[in-house]
This record gives sequence, C-alpha cells and structure tokens, in this order.
Amino acid sequence: MAGTTPAAFDPKPKYLSQTIDCIAASAILAGQVVAFNGTGVAWTVEPSDGVTTAAVVGVALHSQATVGGHVAVAGPGSILKVCEGDGANIDAGDTVVTSVSTATGCVSTAAQADEYNVGVALEDITANLTGYILLTAPVWVAKGA
Repeated sequence: MAGTTPAAFDPKPKYLSQTIDCIAASAILAGQVVAFNGTGVAWTVEPSDGVTTAAVVGVALHSQATVGGHVAVAGPGSILKVCEGDGANIDAGDTVVTSVSTATGCVSTAAQADEYNVGVALEDITANLTGYILLTAPVWVAKGA
C-alpha cells in the first residue's frame, strides 16, 4: 500500500501532559509529529521525516503555516491521534517511530531502520489512517538493538 499524503487533522487529545510552545522551522500541519532538525535551533521544530530531523518533541496541536510562527506541541505523557505514514497496519502495543517515507510528520512501526521512538500504539491503527498513541520521551532506536 502507498504511503500517506500528509494532511492536517485534529489529533483529538484524550489526555494532555506537557505542552510546549515551539517555533515552526517550516509549515506544520495539525496532528504532525514534530522534531528538531539535525542542525538544532533552540525551540524550533519541523515535521519529522526520520532522516534529517533529530529528537521528536511531540505532536502539533494546530497548524502553523508561517515560518517563525508559534505552534503548541503535545509532549511526553499525552494521549492523542497520529497518522500512520508508510501504508502498513500498526497493532495495539507496537512501538511507533518516526516514518522515513515521504509522509512527513507520520509514524510507522519500529521495524524499518534507525529512527526515533514516538510512543506506543494504544489501539490498532489501519494503514494511512489515524489512531491513538501514548507519547513517550524521544529515544534513539537502532535497528537490531
């Protein structure tokens, strides 16, 4: 199945733990997983791509089209919806990680390559659709580790 074409959606938080006021390095859509760029600029995030981005900060609670504009980000401990990006089902209990497809700001299961952990699926997530996860602190997961 083909990957997701990113689109804004309401992450419908069931629980918000930490929220962080960040600055958009590029356009961000509501519901996208956001991370620091590998070059690292203070408080500045962009949609995670699992390649050029570094540690995941959380999930954007609203869209921000303006570079330099502020965006509220749900952090670790929050329960909300994310979008599966690689076109493969995720099972409840799976560790979800940053997608390395062209579906920026989406997630996939932890079986592909080196990537950043995003959280754990709380329900089955159908390919290219959204489902609830528990956001966890960013941890680098090396394939085979």
